[in-house]
Amino acid sequence: MTKYLFIVLFISTAVFAQKQEILEWGTINPKTLKGIDYGTHGSIQEKLIENGDLPDPFYGMNEKEFAWIENNTWGLNSSFDLLSYDLEHDFIELEFPGIDTYAEIFLNDSLIGFAENAFRPYRYNIKNKVKLGTNKLQVIFYPPVLYHKEKYESAAYHLPAPNDVNEIKIAPYTRKPQYQFGWDWSLRMNTIGFLKPVVLHVYNSARTIGKNIVTQAISDESATLFFELMFSNPTKGNLIWKSKFFGDVRIEEGTTKIIREEEVLNPLLWWPRGQGDQNMYEDLWQIFDEQNKLIEEQTVNFGIRQTELVMEADQWGTSYLIKVNGRPVFCKGGDYIPQDIFPARVHDEDLETMVKSFAASNFNMVRVWGGGYYPDDAFYDACDKYGIMVWQDFMFACAMYPGDPEFLTNVQEEVEYQIPRIASHPSLTIFNGNNEVDVAWKNWGFKTTFKLDDKASKEIEESYVKLFKKLLPTSVTRLTNSPYIHTSPLSNWGKDEFFNHGTQHYWGVWHGKDPMSDFAKKIGRFNAEYGFQSFPEFSTLSTFSEKADWDLKSDVMKHHQKSYVGNGMILKHAEILYGSPENFEEFVYFSQLTQATAVSMAVTGHRLDAPRCMGTLYWQVNDCWPAPSWSSIDYYGNWKALQYRVKDDYEGIAVLGKALDKGQMDYYLVSDQVDTFQCELKYTVFDLKGNALFQNADSMLVEGNQSIKICDVCLKADLANKNYVVKFEWKNAREDYKTRTFSQINTKYEKADSCGISIKVKEIRKGDQQAVIVVKTEKYLRNFWLYSNVLGVKFNKNFVDLLPGTHEFEIEFETIPKVKDFGFKWM
Repeated sequence: MTKYLFIVLFISTAVFAQKQEILEWGTINPKTLKGIDYGTHGSIQEKLIENGDLPDPFYGMNEKEFAWIENNTWGLNSSFDLLSYDLEHDFIELEFPGIDTYAEIFLNDSLIGFAENAFRPYRYNIKNKVKLGTNKLQVIFYPPVLYHKEKYESAAYHLPAPNDVNEIKIAPYTRKPQYQFGWDWSLRMNTIGFLKPVVLHVYNSARTIGKNIVTQAISDESATLFFELMFSNPTKGNLIWKSKFFGDVRIEEGTTKIIREEEVLNPLLWWPRGQGDQNMYEDLWQIFDEQNKLIEEQTVNFGIRQTELVMEADQWGTSYLIKVNGRPVFCKGGDYIPQDIFPARVHDEDLETMVKSFAASNFNMVRVWGGGYYPDDAFYDACDKYGIMVWQDFMFACAMYPGDPEFLTNVQEEVEYQIPRIASHPSLTIFNGNNEVDVAWKNWGFKTTFKLDDKASKEIEESYVKLFKKLLPTSVTRLTNSPYIHTSPLSNWGKDEFFNHGTQHYWGVWHGKDPMSDFAKKIGRFNAEYGFQSFPEFSTLSTFSEKADWDLKSDVMKHHQKSYVGNGMILKHAEILYGSPENFEEFVYFSQLTQATAVSMAVTGHRLDAPRCMGTLYWQVNDCWPAPSWSSIDYYGNWKALQYRVKDDYEGIAVLGKALDKGQMDYYLVSDQVDTFQCELKYTVFDLKGNALFQNADSMLVEGNQSIKICDVCLKADLANKNYVVKFEWKNAREDYKTRTFSQINTKYEKADSCGISIKVKEIRKGDQQAVIVVKTEKYLRNFWLYSNVLGVKFNKNFVDLLPGTHEFEIEFETIPKVKDFGFKWM
């Protein structure tokens, strides 16, 4: 074992091979028999849209025009040329990084492989199957419904799959994104094709295809790590693995995997956001052959950290506590779903933009939900960079899954690829076996709905054990030392006692009959799901509907609402909180305020309940298409009221308002930071005309993971039954200045009208992609919403209470618009 003292940190990545060729493909539309230029990757659906054969599936009710695609087989054709020089190399290899999903692969009319899993790559050494000159490739895709149809119809029983909206419910049998079969926030769109470009590799000696990095032990003086390299084929000849920091290791001929143990002295640890620095090390790995010729190199970034899940009996029940480097961390964040119904359309920059939104909203954790797909490395790279812990579900959700040897082998190959790839990132914090599979089996009436007898039920339960309690934990333990739990939630929300044990998905308000105030009262030990729906803003609505469709009863709005209680549930609670909306536009506004109120209630309750409660992840952060949903950021990146609210609620040092009876509030200073520091806090009370009624200041010693009741403003005798605004000002441990405003509206007040409000652009800066907007109001504005006709406009604040006067808003555009097209409006 070698030792090295790290001093300098770097960030970059580079990989090369001796020859790579990205293949172009063509296909034929089986309905029209016309040829289509497919390009390098993407789904058949995307190509039909690009070719003009099909419309935008998001618009109107166009989704229905895509159903026929999954009732036909599809063939993709390509070719590549090889020279005599190419044929002299050790390896000629075809790599399919992502095949969606069932496909036969033919080379020169001979079958070379069959793909059946969209969550793993397929590679074929074709050196003995190619010829000099042109080689023909054909891939025949079988949509899941066609592939499983015969077996499904003859099966003794069918696995429960409540989210598969087809009559033939084959989602559980198919290793592809489950949300594409339909969900209560997603259209059905079973994509077919290549998720990433197909690559031809021609090379000598070796080609690396993966790595695994495990922090084995940490002390103040040193850290021990295991580094593993994986090769596509058994290596030819004896090789040398050179590390810039650790030196050389010999690779014997015929190696497919090699592990080296190294020690880092005086290690700089990776910490989650708010707990310390996100220290990353950079190393250069090179592979040399026996003639000392460089055949491959890559820059490798790694962080040093250990994570632990603590589940033990305590005075409240059973804990669910995440520790990083031995330190308990209160987890704050949300549940992340795929960013598009078409995975191939999501690029690295989209992933980083999303993670930057997490960081901007003061998340320290994100849960990658189990009904989607495993994100690309760019997602985890960004989480490493911004200090976002990753709770990683395996891709199983809300259904029961097979346990036969063929299926288990398929899953085994999937996780053998995914676990090392993901766990090598220091941001990976915990693996979770599935989303709601266990709770669904025990509470959703599957046995009755799907007519399962005792024999079938026993087989399904045994399959659960084989998959989630044997195969997955065994694989995680063998490949990494990250914690694993077989499911989430561990407790259902039906009884009060259930909230005292493990993880909780609280859906008593949305799917039950609980009042909204229960968001702040029914608190699990770790709250991994809870939420409320809202509609996206008007610029997003305009992308899939006409103004004539802006009615809850219109066919388009009903089609885009996939939840069975959806619009009625939103309207019910919006009317309780804000009254009956006068029109559809006001309903959209009320829907966002209602969602923000609901989730903020929950977050406040969760944070104030620490250390009994040690985690809050709301459902859901983002969308896969433009529609009403539980998201806080819509499909086009527009922040809803909820995203602005959680940004404040998730501050490391936050002022939170706890709702009391009769509309009053208590205020708390809440810290989940590490440092103890002296906090100087000031609050000022204003009337609605902007007059300061009184001011108070306090100096408090704030410890980590502590809640301190600030004051009882509402009990001031001169404020009883009056309207007022409280503005809090403070600094966090880094001396960053923070403010937050709360309104106490106890009686009716004169609302502002458009005549008393002006909006002007003060300045444009940073390449015309940033601007400062000045809002001037003559009267108090409550929950002021500033929005634009331009998609993807981001504001530094929104849905805020404004006293009479002048207020500045900073905005950022994704693209550079013309000033005349800003189209700023307000509600």
